[in-house]
Amino acid sequence: MVLQGVLPSRPRPFDLFSNMYLAGTIIFGGGPVVIPLLRSYVVEPGWVSPRDFLLGLAIIQAFPGPNFNFAVYLGALAFAGTGTPTVLGALLAYLGIFVPGIILAVGVQSIWQALRAKPWVISLLRGINATAVGLVFTAVYRLWENGYLTPESSNGRSLGQEPWWVVVAAITYAETAWFNVPPAMAIIFGAVLGLVRYGVVGTS
Repeated sequence: MVLQGVLPSRPRPFDLFSNMYLAGTIIFGGGPVVIPLLRSYVVEPGWVSPRDFLLGLAIIQAFPGPNFNFAVYLGALAFAGTGTPTVLGALLAYLGIFVPGIILAVGVQSIWQALRAKPWVISLLRGINATAVGLVFTAVYRLWENGYLTPESSNGRSLGQEPWWVVVAAITYAETAWFNVPPAMAIIFGAVLGLVRYGVVGTS
């Protein structure tokens, strides 16, 4: 992190690893929180297009496993067209985002059993949990603001500009939260609703 701040010119492999390491270090709240961070770390430098980012996000959400795996996809894309093997980018991104959590788990595991019962630690964790909830809502809002692709706007538009996608999001949430519909079925149903819209209005 210090080198990233003081070096005037850095190779992309170094920047990719340090960005992913930073994302893995400051994540609270689980998978949804990391998505806007990753977007700012790979899209804003121009390594990955907004369209490819959103398409990859849609694909990764349809599969089981942690959202951190999305970093592997982004790492490979970050090296596409640079002459550097994309597998190196995938490996650097994987290590960068997972190593901080592994180090933290291994480093504090031995003292965690003694600390977890102390009242001040319990209060601390309650504050962290509340912060994590706020970060999740922030992440959802940021994705909402640029989660809709059109042929005219490949950078993403707000889902709120198209009422149909608001309906799809609300139905999908209700299915999983209140009616215990399996996530896989909710994803398939959302895909069907997308096809319905395409059949009615085409690609406009």
